[in-house]
Amino acid sequence: MTFERIADDLRQQIRDGELRPGQLLPTQSQLMQTYKASSLTVQKAIRLLRNEGWVIARQGRGTFVTRSADFEDAFEKVAGDLQQQIYTGTLAPGARLPAREVLAEHYAVPLNVVTNAISLLAGNFLLRYPGELPGDEVYVRDWDDHGFATQLIHGRLVRKIRDGSLARGATVTVDEVVDTIGGDPESADQALTFLALEGRMKKAHQRNGSIAYVVVGGEFGTEVPVAVQPVAESDEASAAPQKAFPAAGVADLAYKLERALERIEELEERVERLEGRDAD
Repeated sequence: MTFERIADDLRQQIRDGELRPGQLLPTQSQLMQTYKASSLTVQKAIRLLRNEGWVIARQGRGTFVTRSADFEDAFEKVAGDLQQQIYTGTLAPGARLPAREVLAEHYAVPLNVVTNAISLLAGNFLLRYPGELPGDEVYVRDWDDHGFATQLIHGRLVRKIRDGSLARGATVTVDEVVDTIGGDPESADQALTFLALEGRMKKAHQRNGSIAYVVVGGEFGTEVPVAVQPVAESDEASAAPQKAFPAAGVADLAYKLERALERIEELEERVERLEGRDAD
């Protein structure tokens, strides 16, 4: 039997309830014997079912009929791993992602899971499509993209705080962030500002008049008191009531707002050009 016919038969067994959600699929050897097929043919049939979302492979355990919860777990796995590869530099700025089929094979998930994970990361300004439209080619955004640069610096600084590379009480400046991580001063300053809003860092004035940021916590909303001297604040500023910022999501909302405003400006420019053509 061809791999398509084997896949059709297994697909029908799932529809009929003979193979139930969460049930282990017969082993490759069992399928070879049942369908009198080669190992390669059976592998291609299972790969087809996996790409379509009918089954999901679990390393060391076998292949199972898909349950609804499997899609959520698989989606989080793919999106989270790709994001970490970008933050750690495994996927460098400007790099092209492997093809969706390659990623689906690597993560042993359906193609639609990979597509949705890529869409999420593109919406969070980590990935881009040429021309900003979905397509076969997907790239990591580059340093010249301000929103991406800010988020990448923010993500890498968070990792350093969590793994202890930036210990509580450590002081960093915008120039030091640019030198060690990359990007431009504006993106670095914005990333540090977000970390201060999240309670991970505190802004301080150094004796030479420049501004630095001191690490005060490792998780959102877990600010730990740190002695920061000197802090040049006026009495009026000290007496002013402090605003309470949400513990999480500030950075993400800011990126999306900034990109939305840029998009509005682009649309306004297009409308002006169209109106100019109509007038001519």
